[in-house]
Amino acid sequence: MTSKPVHLHEESDENEQNPGTFMWIEGDSLAPPCQSDRDVVSKIVEIACVTPDDVLFDLGCGDGRICIESAKRFGARARGVEIEEFLIERFRELIVANEMQQLVSVSHGDLLEEDLSEATVIVTYLLPDALDQLTPKFVKLLSQTDKNVRIICNTWGIRGLTPDERYDVGPGRVDTDRD
Repeated sequence: MTSKPVHLHEESDENEQNPGTFMWIEGDSLAPPCQSDRDVVSKIVEIACVTPDDVLFDLGCGDGRICIESAKRFGARARGVEIEEFLIERFRELIVANEMQQLVSVSHGDLLEEDLSEATVIVTYLLPDALDQLTPKFVKLLSQTDKNVRIICNTWGIRGLTPDERYDVGPGRVDTDRD
């Protein structure tokens, strides 16, 4: 599949990019609205080995950049789950700007209540307590032998589960630790 440019509104300043960071109150949600940098987004979808056969779920998707990147670069179906209205609005604008209406969707709601049964790839950038609450769902998905489910956690891992691989990704670096 040919790589296409992904529109992310990068020309905006950091306050516009992550306005919710300054509005977040601890205990208010499962993670502060803090977007991953573009190089991290790119590496996440590569690490996940996303294909056109995948259904990617981004839990706490923010403005949807991981969903859009997965659809645009690899033709995967992608669904974001977000609680913050202003991020959902931005995500919907990006879906249209990138002409991804057929592959990408976003739902407003509690990611703890989300049905993940269709997922083959799950991406999270959530706090450890939130991951703890999702662990039973993750374990159930990973036990399905008929699907190749991959879970990619940005920053914090899932307590009680040992990752197959670890990466240190950031500006100008990618370090790999394969278990």
